[in-house]
Amino acid sequence: MNAPIEIPTFDMGSQIPRIIHQTCPSKNRLSDVLADNIQAIKAMNPGWEYRLYDDRAVDTFIVNSYGAEISNLFRRINPQYGAARADLFRYLLMYKHGGVYLDIKSTTLKPLDSVIRPDDKFILAHWRNEPGEPFAGWGMQKEFGFDRKREVQQWHIITVPGHPFLRRVIEQVLKNIQNYRSWVHGVGGRGVWKTTGPIAYTLAIEPLMSTNSYRMVANETELSLQYNIYNGAGHYNLFGTKYYGLRSDPVVSMEGWCSMPMHHIYLQARKVYRHFVLENFHREMKNG
Repeated sequence: MNAPIEIPTFDMGSQIPRIIHQTCPSKNRLSDVLADNIQAIKAMNPGWEYRLYDDRAVDTFIVNSYGAEISNLFRRINPQYGAARADLFRYLLMYKHGGVYLDIKSTTLKPLDSVIRPDDKFILAHWRNEPGEPFAGWGMQKEFGFDRKREVQQWHIITVPGHPFLRRVIEQVLKNIQNYRSWVHGVGGRGVWKTTGPIAYTLAIEPLMSTNSYRMVANETELSLQYNIYNGAGHYNLFGTKYYGLRSDPVVSMEGWCSMPMHHIYLQARKVYRHFVLENFHREMKNG
């Protein structure tokens, strides 16, 4: 049984700070497309401070703001799963500083001052995931009963510092890292979503919705945000690493002598299951 993790407490702010946060592995490896996007965000939001964090700045922030224990848990996330590390970092960052966090592939279409209200404390949005919409089927996870309007987006986080939503998310994600087992939490895309990503984020926030201040919008268009400046899967290999959704290694390094043998058994069972499901699908399609 893991001991509870001590998380610093930051006072809840009264307004969303005018700070835009983004992160990337290296500032020296930004493509022209990403560099141009950063300049466009700055130009559209001249009254806002812009902060870009590379891997070194991320490590420094976590150890200085949260201490060695949480830094060590962060480092247990497989570095090949950069998306999972970025997930935990954004929660830690936004809990302390607040402001607007955007994924590096995301952008603003209108000035943030025109969409954020003075009394906003936290803003949540769902996916446009109905049939025929841009993200059809996205966010329909079994953890949500395949409900289209349960998962909330976390590629953007708009919040005051110290919001209870983020403290609860941090608590849950750190617990997931401590207890991670690939055959429970998964690998690849679902492993990230369940361990650090939107599944963990949504499930942590939902129980607090009735007692905390937030604004829910239908989707990101009401905030004039754009999820992806690239077309299709153009963002999958931005920094020269294999897309995390295609990986099969553990998301988090696992403790215990039997962990890796169990992981390999899980992968074999997963492979057989997928083959069985695919064969049934093709058979049904053929029989029409």
